[in-house]
Amino acid sequence: MNVTQISFPQQLMGIVVISVSMVLGCGGGSGPRLATVSGTVTLNGQPLPDALVSFYHGEDRPSHGTTDASGHYELEFTADRKGALIGENVVRITLATVSGEGVKPRKETIPIMYNSDSELTYEVKSGSNENANFDLKKSGGGGG
Repeated sequence: MNVTQISFPQQLMGIVVISVSMVLGCGGGSGPRLATVSGTVTLNGQPLPDALVSFYHGEDRPSHGTTDASGHYELEFTADRKGALIGENVVRITLATVSGEGVKPRKETIPIMYNSDSELTYEVKSGSNENANFDLKKSGGGGG
């Protein structure tokens, strides 16, 4: 069996390359620029509880939040970072869920123009975006 010795300078260079790759691959030391986003979602003027609100910024990771009983939500980018990416975001709001352990699936009951074919957008500005409110309209008939 042939074993090749790696010199100290080669080891050091390897450590530097791996370290730099990890920092750059994670978006830098602090990650992408985010701003806090919160607001209220209503449907025909009434609070919309248990809705998933998602902000999509191009091909980047989306931010998500779930509305409470009063329709209020706050976005999270990751489990430990609140907010959404600064700039124009497509907003998708859904009530649909998929089945899972202990979760009963729920069909979409709001129009697709607010979720899968969303026409909603929001410009996230630097700082705090506390009034990212959406009043969805649904006429008679069925969902989506």
